[in-house]
Amino acid sequence: MPGRARLQLSQHPWLVAALVSACGAGGDAVPPGKPITRLAPGDTVPAIGRPAGYGGVLPCDGCDGIETTLVLEPDGSYRLRERHVGQGEPNTFVSVGRWQYYAADSLPRLTLFGPADGPRHFAVTGALTLEARSADGRPLAGDEPPTLRRISPPPQLGRTAQMRGEFRYLADAASIVDCASGRLFPLAGDSAYIHLERAQREHQLADGASILVQLHGVLESRPGMEEGTANETFVVDSFEVLPPAGGCEASRVRAQVAVGDWRLTALDGVELPDLEAALQPSLRFVLSEPTMFGNAGCNRFTGRAVLRGLTLQEAPLALTRRLCVDSLANEREARYAGLLSAGGWFRLEGTDLVFSHGGIERARFRRR
Repeated sequence: MPGRARLQLSQHPWLVAALVSACGAGGDAVPPGKPITRLAPGDTVPAIGRPAGYGGVLPCDGCDGIETTLVLEPDGSYRLRERHVGQGEPNTFVSVGRWQYYAADSLPRLTLFGPADGPRHFAVTGALTLEARSADGRPLAGDEPPTLRRISPPPQLGRTAQMRGEFRYLADAASIVDCASGRLFPLAGDSAYIHLERAQREHQLADGASILVQLHGVLESRPGMEEGTANETFVVDSFEVLPPAGGCEASRVRAQVAVGDWRLTALDGVELPDLEAALQPSLRFVLSEPTMFGNAGCNRFTGRAVLRGLTLQEAPLALTRRLCVDSLANEREARYAGLLSAGGWFRLEGTDLVFSHGGIERARFRRR
């Protein structure tokens, strides 16, 4: 097929349709976690300090139900395992994506960004329950509300996977940024990433540029560089290069922040009033260095801006030392500088650039 390259390292029936998927029950079957009836500190959504698991059966068109296991991670990512009961194989899918918490007027809501068939929406109906909802927040039809209940999170949700994302090979290291979640995964897999490097040289438009690929292989937890740490690594079995027109959110966000000069319009869900230029918090990136700088409210700031996919790595900011004469401006400046230095992840929502930490929206920007 013109414009596509494919390397087949072994034969597998890759018939899955999710962005990241695990096929079949068999050896990849994951038993549900144990129900949890009492929460400890650090277990409450949205301010979780460790993985939070949910399980249950959700309704399905064309099957007997969807056995669902959801694990929310403190960094704002998730793993979603769905097994369609009563369908032929493959019927089990594991998606990787981002979760977002919204403090709505009635019931708080949780949205999962990343599944192939569109975002998933839930109402946080209690400390231990999530109720599936429509996109506009209305309950789904049926006698019993479809609900996921807190469980102990399984150690893994399935390994066999495929992933669509941006591949780069730099400084003898290969990685992919998943289009659905914006997360960066190191790559391994015998000679597979050597062939990926060759494909990048053949298809990239500039040195260091990424190419869009579809990978097939296995997600494994491997030891990290520091003792006692682990990295989720994608072990490549086969791949194909996709047309660049496909694009993905990671490319769009990086392109926007690279050329954007942004002003802060909302902080922790509160819209900012009209401010004079000297007090208007702002943000600008120079990804080639990499740095970010801007006005924190009274003082100028600068700091490192390492973007790994859509994630801004944690790094301290340096601020000038001008005293704010307004206590409100002083408090706003401290919160704004603190959230940027703590890191988080970006997404685009229309013309807005949205910055979140974990599953909570912290700041919203608009072009100046």
